[in-house]
Amino acid sequence: MRAMTKARMDARGAALLIFIALILGANQVVMKLTSEGLSPVFQAGLRSAIAAVAIGVWIVIRGIAFPVTREVLLSGLVLGFLFAFEFLCLYVAVDLTTVSHVSIMFYTMPVHLSIMAHFLLPGERLTRLRILGLALCLGAVVLVVADRGQGQASLMGDLIAFVGAIGWAAVGMLLRASPISRVPGEAALLWQLGVSAPILLLAALLFGPLVRDLSVEHLWLMSYQVIAVGLFCFMAWVILIRVYPAPTVASFSFLTPVFSVGFAWLILGEPLRLSILIGLGLVAAGIVLINRR
Repeated sequence: MRAMTKARMDARGAALLIFIALILGANQVVMKLTSEGLSPVFQAGLRSAIAAVAIGVWIVIRGIAFPVTREVLLSGLVLGFLFAFEFLCLYVAVDLTTVSHVSIMFYTMPVHLSIMAHFLLPGERLTRLRILGLALCLGAVVLVVADRGQGQASLMGDLIAFVGAIGWAAVGMLLRASPISRVPGEAALLWQLGVSAPILLLAALLFGPLVRDLSVEHLWLMSYQVIAVGLFCFMAWVILIRVYPAPTVASFSFLTPVFSVGFAWLILGEPLRLSILIGLGLVAAGIVLINRR
């Protein structure tokens, strides 16, 4: 049964979006901890592979259409490659630099998506409000790059996270402006996970040993990434974006870097320096302005 669309966000949808932001905010800390036992890119490949199998089973059981026309096939392959690139950058960045830096740099994604949409999507022009949001996000980037955190943060890791945000924006653009936009959301998700899994697993061989100091704790952390993020969050997002207005749903993403920085301070002991707090505030405000109508 098709979910009924709603013109406005309600309390139930808002609560679910906050819960998703909480899970995703904790995920970067989980990735950092899991890297002690498994190499970062190998983690990303495992998550995509296991989640792809689960989504594939779901599609078969529910009888969801999975069209494979020439146009969809080409779009799906490009989408999966970009998805792999996005998460390769994210996982490597988390391994190299602090979670606080990665959270701010990676969530500049709306900046890149807005610029792409300005040139590629009719009706998505850059308004003065959006330009202000872009400026705030870019101001956060300048602050983060300038703050080396007494040697804890890596400039290379920061830049890789920023490049990963561009890949994330490209994924979003394909989902909106290519033939893949006309397939069911579950099918689009399977293209992303199914194509990215072998790419990431092969790429992991280039980043050193696949297994580091593995323990049972790391397996539990890996299961969090697969179940909570790869299955629950991705699927819930697909459903929410169909039920509620897309700009409203997207505006809740400002919470994720806030939660990430908070968890990094609480669990990893990363200091809450003034530059990080200001950068976080700039990114959060920028995301809200960019997605505001």
